[in-house]
Amino acid sequence: MEGFFVNVWDSITALMQDMGKNADIILLSLIKIIGIIVLARIAIFVLRRVIRRVLHARARRKPLSTLSEKAQTIKTVSDSAVKYAVYFFAAMAILGVLGLGAAVGSMLAAAGIGGIVIALGAQSLVKDVVSGIFMLLENQFAVGEYIEIDGEKGTVSAVTLRTTSFTKFSGETVIIPNGSISKVINHSRSDHLAVIDMPVSFETDIEKASAIMLAAGQDYMADHENILEEPRVLGIIEFGESEMVLRMVVRVKPLTHWETERALRRAVKEAFDKKGVSIPYPHRVMVSG
Repeated sequence: MEGFFVNVWDSITALMQDMGKNADIILLSLIKIIGIIVLARIAIFVLRRVIRRVLHARARRKPLSTLSEKAQTIKTVSDSAVKYAVYFFAAMAILGVLGLGAAVGSMLAAAGIGGIVIALGAQSLVKDVVSGIFMLLENQFAVGEYIEIDGEKGTVSAVTLRTTSFTKFSGETVIIPNGSISKVINHSRSDHLAVIDMPVSFETDIEKASAIMLAAGQDYMADHENILEEPRVLGIIEFGESEMVLRMVVRVKPLTHWETERALRRAVKEAFDKKGVSIPYPHRVMVSG
């Protein structure tokens, strides 16, 4: 046992002596690595600032162009692309400082970049990046738009080459890899239809109730610019146990249908109250034997 500890001590002593002899080389390598990391951070900062200034200048010159509308999306994508590219070259430079550059180069030449990627289990990463590139080229959605992906709805907050992030109405942030996106519904690029369903009793005069709903919709249209077409009362769409359901539809600008539906339901209810049109409630008749 005593001989074992002596051997360990001798090994540690030899290692310390070697480090002492090569202290200047180790210190110089550490300085180079730190310098590479600092330069990489500076390069990312500078490149991002340059890209943002270019996008801002183009948007000011052509405020109504497609580039202006997609400026925020391009910014988030370019930020991630710059970060990945700079960190890749920084990693290669650090490997060169450590004396591993030739080994990595020969390994890549022998196995091929594709083989290395597959060996490292990066198939999903490649799929995410390729899917992200195609989504950007096809302009499927942009930052600030309201979308639905696989049943999740929210406002797009960031788009990178690998992931898409959006914020739900309740505040949660959802991050989805681009390669996992199979279906996208964009609610921000087309007009919407506000649907107002109002129940009335079976005794109600249908023509009277329809006229009241239409008048309420026209009054709302006169004060709101988001209405694109005249309101239309479609008539009875359903019979319930104690009510008939009348439907009115209004074509509105994107993402304003929820607000319009809430406002018109209130307006129609107040108009019904003034005109004596009752909102039904369930009736039960008890027969005693």
